[in-house]
Amino acid sequence: MKFKKLKSMLVSSAVALSSLAAPFTAVVSPSLSANAADSDNYAKLLQYSLYFYDANMCGNEVETNSRLTWRGNCHTQDEVPGGYHDAGDHVMFGQPQGYSASTLGWAYYEFKDAFEATGQAAHYKTIADHFAKFFRDATVLNGDTVSKVLIEKGDGNTDHAYWGPPENQGDRGRMLWTSDGAANIVAEYAAALAANYVNFGNPDDLKYAKALYNFAKQHPGSYSCEFYGNKDTSDELGWAAGWLYLATKDNAYKSDVENVGTAYWVHCWENVSLGAAMLKGEITGDWSAANYLGELSGDGYKFIDAWGSARHNATAQMCALVAAKYNKGNADWAKGQMQYLTGDKAFANGQSYCLVVGYKPNASSKPHHRAASGTDTAESDGTPSKYTLVGALCGGPTDAQGKYQDLRSDYQANEVAIDYNAGFVGAAAGLYYHYKTGTVDPISAIPGVKGGASDGPAQGQTTTTSTTNNGGNNTTTTTSSRPTNTTTTTNNGSSSSSGGKVLTDSDMKVGTEKGDDGGINNFAEFKPQGAKKATLYLKVNSNDTEVSGAFGTWTGKWEQEDFKGVKVGSDKTVAIDYDIPSNVGQTVKAMVFWPHGDDVTIEKVVLDGDGSSSSSSGNTTTTRNNINNTTTTTSSKSDSSSSSGDKVLTASDMTVDTEKGDDGGINNFAEFKPQGAKSVTLYLKVNSNDTEVSGAFGTWTGKWEQEDFKGVKVGSDKTVAIDYTIPSNVGQTVKAMVFWPHGDDVTIEKVVLHTSGSGSNATTTKATTTTTRTTTKTTTTTTTTSRTTTTTSTTTTTTTQPKSTSATLVGDANCDGQIGVADAVMIMQALANPSAYGLSGSNTNHITEQGWANADCQTTPGVTNKDALAIQMYALGIVTSLPTDR
Repeated sequence: MKFKKLKSMLVSSAVALSSLAAPFTAVVSPSLSANAADSDNYAKLLQYSLYFYDANMCGNEVETNSRLTWRGNCHTQDEVPGGYHDAGDHVMFGQPQGYSASTLGWAYYEFKDAFEATGQAAHYKTIADHFAKFFRDATVLNGDTVSKVLIEKGDGNTDHAYWGPPENQGDRGRMLWTSDGAANIVAEYAAALAANYVNFGNPDDLKYAKALYNFAKQHPGSYSCEFYGNKDTSDELGWAAGWLYLATKDNAYKSDVENVGTAYWVHCWENVSLGAAMLKGEITGDWSAANYLGELSGDGYKFIDAWGSARHNATAQMCALVAAKYNKGNADWAKGQMQYLTGDKAFANGQSYCLVVGYKPNASSKPHHRAASGTDTAESDGTPSKYTLVGALCGGPTDAQGKYQDLRSDYQANEVAIDYNAGFVGAAAGLYYHYKTGTVDPISAIPGVKGGASDGPAQGQTTTTSTTNNGGNNTTTTTSSRPTNTTTTTNNGSSSSSGGKVLTDSDMKVGTEKGDDGGINNFAEFKPQGAKKATLYLKVNSNDTEVSGAFGTWTGKWEQEDFKGVKVGSDKTVAIDYDIPSNVGQTVKAMVFWPHGDDVTIEKVVLDGDGSSSSSSGNTTTTRNNINNTTTTTSSKSDSSSSSGDKVLTASDMTVDTEKGDDGGINNFAEFKPQGAKSVTLYLKVNSNDTEVSGAFGTWTGKWEQEDFKGVKVGSDKTVAIDYTIPSNVGQTVKAMVFWPHGDDVTIEKVVLHTSGSGSNATTTKATTTTTRTTTKTTTTTTTTSRTTTTTSTTTTTTTQPKSTSATLVGDANCDGQIGVADAVMIMQALANPSAYGLSGSNTNHITEQGWANADCQTTPGVTNKDALAIQMYALGIVTSLPTDR
């Protein structure tokens, strides 16, 4: 099976079109408010899927860490206690152990928002840390060199002869160590520890991961036993290299990643080539090795192998859902496949089965699992299980037609295992990430489950606190960050008498989601932080005179307080108060049901009452890092206005979003109007272990002019501040772009305009630029700015905008005589990737001068993202004519 090759397929044009449309699809932040039948209750599915690891936990910390009432400590006399039982038995096999831990780490890395929104992050971290502790304990180091590694505990045949709870099994005896091989196992340990470091930042995990990877490369031989094993180790080495590169950004690991071969099989314990190829795609932008993704299509049940077919199906779903994040896969395909596993879609034989134990009343109930059965033999199909093995994914159909029986004695169809649930957890998290549907069950409603640690800053993370007073408004911001601490206190005005706290972008998630009426609803989700009241401030951008919406929180059930018919003020603003209940959950969600979409803006959320803190009056102390890694400290006297004419832009002043970069990664950007300022400072927070950032500032002056920054050092507090001198011929907007790190690894914390031109009041050396990421017709100029001590090379991209072309059909950007979604796509392509699709783009389908003139379909001159949105509204019938002012 390791070498089984399947015929590759091209992703369908439908998938390609859905991927193309993705950049302007509304970004939806996670929520627990959606109601869903079990057919798409992905919050519950993720919640349940994790409990299987509580059932299979081993060692002397089970009673502390497991969330199941019926599990206790076991096998405490092992030479190295800990880890997880492999399946329905109690052996620890190294290869599926490492695979399961690393795949779970991948799921959390890709879909962290889903774990956090559903309240499962702390539960997952307990599971992940139990894995990681075992891998470290199972590795004997001499300095930074591995002496030996424990790769197996117990004997498979001996263990299988025992049918009973692990707590009563006693000493298993056999401990198998390696000192010169088993790279297929050792590299999986390395991958798991590196992934755990990426997710939670424990330096010991990275130390051991590096040592294990070096050992695996030096001893590339494989290990096989009667139950697991294979000869090829290149895929495991590539998988580990990918995680180590993400953990360190060391190019030595990147070169190993680049050597990852083509994947012809689904990601699984014996072949992680697809996972390695997908990491390669994320890191290098080259997805060609992820060949098997082309097989993930079609409506029928994806039957890959007769043994654990549901396991392979679920992992294929996970891979498709990860790929969909990067416009390389189809999330809808995965959604359809999950319906087979949850019993909501019949197999080819007309039968349907819920293969997730405990998920539904008619779900599989007799998994092949010793601890849960409560019996003394597997041949006890007529006896109900003593305990519900909550969330375990059973092996599933043994043929493509759907042959399956819920029998404890059927160790093929009703097998359960840690590698089965690894991909299943990833699929559940990915489905919640993409669709945001479902609610978790209260602990009291789940048989045999007890509570666990609450979510909070993960171990290896610290709390960053920032207290700010600008013009009398105190702000205290608390965010979670990786291992370093930073405290910034700023006071540019008098203390606030109310003690109100204005939440920043790092305090809350602001986004949109599809409402029950089909419209686009705005929302803000935030932690209450001990406050007694929250005030939601809205700005209405339409002619609507009333707003409606709700506040809600999860207290074990969804509790919601609606507001309706709230009058809009003469200044187009609205403020809605909410008394936070004493039994408030981890977050509060403020939702706006009307007006929809861009017709309303969430300007700010203010917390009041206990839990708020006032900043002290007096000086400002700010520690941060500039382009040349200069740390500055400035001070100013208390004043009722912003010092030096600085203006901190709010959400209503700018657009903060993400876009796909030329390297295939997800770039963050902030776009804003210069408002007459002479300079601007971009403040970033790095959430990864990256030590440098790169990006650019750009503006349209009749041609695209861009100034890059590269190799900017990240400060010890994980923050960066980059200054930009705004040119005198600046266009309508300035766009600040971050090319590295990608996505969630960096946060745009704020943008500050300086009308005095003094910037950050620091001596800042700008980085020398070379080439920009967008080039059509390129000219290089050298300028010296008044604020720098070195010469700055600036590369500008010239794209001539038509001056006299008049629109022939407003909205018809592709000049096909019609107005539709294809025109919106054309605009978004031209704006996001002008070198390929702009007026002088290299792609043969780039926008034409006539198309550019037609694309300007809002009453405000100039082509922007809002023109694409206007076309979508026209296509949906929301507006009846173009141009529009909406």
